[in-house]
Amino acid sequence: GNQGTAEIEPELESDSGYLIIQPTSDLQNQNAKGITELRQKLDNAVRAILSDLPNTSKKKRRQALQEALGTLTGLSLALPKLEASLSAIGKQQKVIVRLFRHQEEWRFWAADQVRKVMESTEGFHTAEAVTATEEVNNRYVNRLRGCASEFIWLQIRFNLDLAKTLDSLHSPTDRLIETSEECSRIRAKRCQRAVRDACGGLQLAPQELQDRFSAFDQLKESQSTAVRCMEQALEEYTEERLLTETSLQEVIQEYRES
Repeated sequence: GNQGTAEIEPELESDSGYLIIQPTSDLQNQNAKGITELRQKLDNAVRAILSDLPNTSKKKRRQALQEALGTLTGLSLALPKLEASLSAIGKQQKVIVRLFRHQEEWRFWAADQVRKVMESTEGFHTAEAVTATEEVNNRYVNRLRGCASEFIWLQIRFNLDLAKTLDSLHSPTDRLIETSEECSRIRAKRCQRAVRDACGGLQLAPQELQDRFSAFDQLKESQSTAVRCMEQALEEYTEERLLTETSLQEVIQEYRES
């Protein structure tokens, strides 16, 4: 896939001033870019080896190039899954942000209630209305944050681990590519030894990339849990809001009757 799919729009930040997704979105966009660059580098190297192989007659040199080809291809095949998982995380974040955005309207509701009570009680019960609406709003803002906190934490960890893995692949990958390119210029036996050595530096790479992909499963589960928790909180908030409106209506009623 193209690198654009995994990128996150940087403005996914709540207007209420809570930086929800920002800490990890920059890192994630960097990772998406890093994967694309690594994939292009690997694809170019694989193409070069494939075009060299037919003209390579020495058996040891051929074996060395085939070994390099196998290692680079294995690495390249592990990347699309990770690209797809970054893209999926981007979509998951948008769902979480959309749920957070509900709270932007809460302030208007609170202001409306306060104004109603102020006008209807000639300002006598304004403080009560402020306290009641603030209490409900603050409690549910904290609940929404609590719902999403594990997902946000796991996501940051996922991206930090992925960045570290990608970082560790650069130098051994470059080394193997350079060794393969040099092969035609050095003795076949030396070429074979150098390639084998360079391949050893990437032996654990496919497994490390697979581990990163496995961590994504945990993230997916955490996101579903966060969404369910947030939806439940929003539902309960709506009910509590009605109760708050009713009790403020009673305050107005009592004032009128006094």
